[in-house]
Amino acid sequence: MRTKILTLVLLCAALLSVSKASAWSAAGHCTIAHIADQHLTPKARKMCNKYLGHSLAYYASWLDQWRYSHEYHHTARWHAVGIKDGKLVPGQMAGDIADFLAPLTMDDHGIARLQQMQAQLKRYRSLPDSTVTVNLKCIIHMVGDMHCPGHVFFAEQKQYEMTVYGENVRYHGYNDKSFDRFHKGKSAAQFRDKYCRLTKEEIKALCEGDMESWIYGNESMLRETYKLLSPTIDYKELPEQNKFRLKEITDQLHRDAGYRLAHVINQIFK
Repeated sequence: MRTKILTLVLLCAALLSVSKASAWSAAGHCTIAHIADQHLTPKARKMCNKYLGHSLAYYASWLDQWRYSHEYHHTARWHAVGIKDGKLVPGQMAGDIADFLAPLTMDDHGIARLQQMQAQLKRYRSLPDSTVTVNLKCIIHMVGDMHCPGHVFFAEQKQYEMTVYGENVRYHGYNDKSFDRFHKGKSAAQFRDKYCRLTKEEIKALCEGDMESWIYGNESMLRETYKLLSPTIDYKELPEQNKFRLKEITDQLHRDAGYRLAHVINQIFK
């Protein structure tokens, strides 16, 4: 067990060095994937070993590493989703200022692409191994992205500029680093052991519905973070109850993303 934990700690440290632009940071994505690893069915674990050859956590930030390469640039918009007039749209239609070269299409957002990949992978027996592998790597990362406040855009709520201990950042940037801020020095296994204590019945209830319903289910929490933070007050000056609630939200979203990632993969290989 100590060897497994040490390996995971080293893995998370390595992931931290390869991507600074991850939603939740590489450590946050690694933690989400580690939680999912612990809740795979025996069959799903066997199939993931076959197609990935590593743990889910090993590929937690793979898509961030490749998103701006020529081969995978078409995936750049898949890391975000927007909500406009109660409907899911690409992030750029709801306030995302990122500029991508690929033409914009209505299904160019994380939820639509996740649903497409999930449907495709249910036919995994008839697909080339390479297709299954790439889709799994994308899903491992994107489920976490869809639980990050900075990657869900609301058309009527602009992501404002703010300061964090004197550093100028956008709301998006604050959320990308929130896991590191609240859990510096902690391993994925430590987070799991402390925060992932749901019963089988609670996990089942958490994973009911589909990825689209999960976004709407998280909406009140995601919107709450705008009120807890401030464009006019440095983060360090916020009331302690605001910081405590921000940590609660961060912890819950990481936990939920881990359970739900396992659920998605279990459903593919059931």
